[in-house]
Amino acid sequence: MNTTPEKLLRPTWVEVSLPKLRRNAQRVCELAGKRKVMAVVKADAYGHGAVPVAKALAASGVDWFGVATVEEAVELRRARIEQPILLLGGLYMSDPADLVEHRLTPSVSSTARLDTYAECARRFGKPIEFHLKIDTGMGRLGLPPDRLRAFVEHYRELKGLELAGLLTHLASAEDRVGTQTVNQLQRFARSRRALGSMGVEPRWIHVSNSAALLTGRKPISENLVRIGALYYGYCLPIAEARDRRPARPAPAFEPVLSFKSRVVYLKDVPRDTPLGYSAAFHARRRSRIATVPVGYADGLSRALSNRGRALVRGRSASIVGNISMDLTLLDVTDIPGVAVGDEVVLIGAAGVESITALEIAREIGTVPYEVLCSIGKRVPRIYVD
Repeated sequence: MNTTPEKLLRPTWVEVSLPKLRRNAQRVCELAGKRKVMAVVKADAYGHGAVPVAKALAASGVDWFGVATVEEAVELRRARIEQPILLLGGLYMSDPADLVEHRLTPSVSSTARLDTYAECARRFGKPIEFHLKIDTGMGRLGLPPDRLRAFVEHYRELKGLELAGLLTHLASAEDRVGTQTVNQLQRFARSRRALGSMGVEPRWIHVSNSAALLTGRKPISENLVRIGALYYGYCLPIAEARDRRPARPAPAFEPVLSFKSRVVYLKDVPRDTPLGYSAAFHARRRSRIATVPVGYADGLSRALSNRGRALVRGRSASIVGNISMDLTLLDVTDIPGVAVGDEVVLIGAAGVESITALEIAREIGTVPYEVLCSIGKRVPRIYVD
């Protein structure tokens, strides 16, 4: 969005730092080494805005993009994004003609729609490439390894299709204590060898996500990595065993999104004044309360009621009372000089203080990605370069 906070009719907005995004992209490339990079921009680039983010990453040398749905892919194509696009969740019930029209690559987890894809390839006279997903332990989508031979036999009966990639999804790559990732990598390696024994050699092999890239795991034969969270400055904390040497130091990644608003109303209330819905908070002293035009409809979780915080004038202000759909109350009693119009930081930095999506996620028992994706569409994104 080409505007400034001062021009907004409702002073609540998100700022996305394109320089930080580009620096994160450079750090991803450093960790990927010789492997190509797929940037995952599903869910509107984790709430950051898919098209502006994809354009910045395309200019930074990203080789592929990954999305969840055809609609997300078409949005990128209409924005003139030319890199290959992988449909990470598959095609579901969409018309396979979308694959040809928009040059999309589906991931495939069974033989269920292969015949439909082959018929589409025949009708348009163009081959359709796909990537085969193996379920090595995530348990959501993916071909069970014991069905691999039957899959290949059926695939070979069809014309117009090319098994161009092989992938799996790691469930807990951030955990270097447990054995799940090791087991998944072993299952994937066996599947890779089994395909080779049947004469199938996919051009693209990809397993690593953000956590795997940070921990330095390099699956055998991998030549492509799928990275989402690190571009946006986040990854789940890496769990290390006490007796294991920590993974090599990774370059620092910077959160690129700030979530902001402004004080629109100030009032002084006496002790014992009830505040907000259900009188969930009573002032314990004479207090100065700021009203901010942001609420759970904007993505400020109601679970932060009476426990979250924001930054005003570089200092921490507690959220008091129940967060409503459009408004939130802050206790600014101990912050001198607060005035209507002052900037309020919900996610981001102000002076030496900062609030991250990871901090909020820990407070309400979720992951930072949900915090970022929850920021509503009615909150304008402003891209700062």
